[in-house]
Amino acid sequence: MPAPISSNCLRYWDLADHIQLSDAIALWCGVEPAELAKLNFETQCMSAKRAALVTALRDGRLEYEDLGIVTNQGKVFKGAPVDELLEKERLVINKASLRRWFEQLPFEERPAFLFDEARQPVLPDGSDATEMNSMKAIALMAHLLAASAGKYRAGERPNAEAIGQAVNDLAQQLFGQDVRGYASFHKKLGAALRTFSKEIPQRIQDS
Repeated sequence: MPAPISSNCLRYWDLADHIQLSDAIALWCGVEPAELAKLNFETQCMSAKRAALVTALRDGRLEYEDLGIVTNQGKVFKGAPVDELLEKERLVINKASLRRWFEQLPFEERPAFLFDEARQPVLPDGSDATEMNSMKAIALMAHLLAASAGKYRAGERPNAEAIGQAVNDLAQQLFGQDVRGYASFHKKLGAALRTFSKEIPQRIQDS
C-alpha cells in the first residue's frame, strides 16, 4: 500500500500555486504522489476522481496552465486541446480554482492538501481537535451567560436547558420557523459542559 502523506509534507505543497493532475489525485486520496507513481496502478476510486477532474477541465470549470513545448528556435509553443495537454503531461491545474471547485461540489469534500482545516489533528481519544475546540467555546459561552443572568444558571452552574431554549427562540425569531438543529442545541451544550465540567470552572477560579 502507498504511504499516507504527512501534514508536514503538505506545508510544502502549499507553496505551489499549480499542481499536476496525477499529483492532485494522489493527494486527494491522501497518499504520496511519488509512492503511487512507483506502484503504477489506480484504484476504482482514483479513476473516478480522475474522471471528475478531467470533466471539470474539459468543461472549463477548472483553470489550468499549459506548460508549453520548446521549439527548435527556442520559443515556447502553447495552445493545444485539454486532452492533448493531459496526454503529454503539459497541463497543471490552478490550485485556487481547484479549491473553488471542491467548495461547489454537492457534497462535503475538503482534501487536506487544499484546505488547512482538514489537517486538524486527531486527539488520542479519537476526537477531532476542531470539534473539541468548538465544544470548549460553547461551554465557555455558557459560563459567560450564566455569570451575566441568573435565569441561565442552575445553582452555580450554567443551565443547558434554559440556554438552549433561548438560542432556539432567537434562531426562530431571526431566521423563521425553518431552522434545524436548534431545538436540540441544549443536548450539544450539555455534552460540552460535561466534557469540560472540571477544567473550565477551575480555570475561572484561578483567573
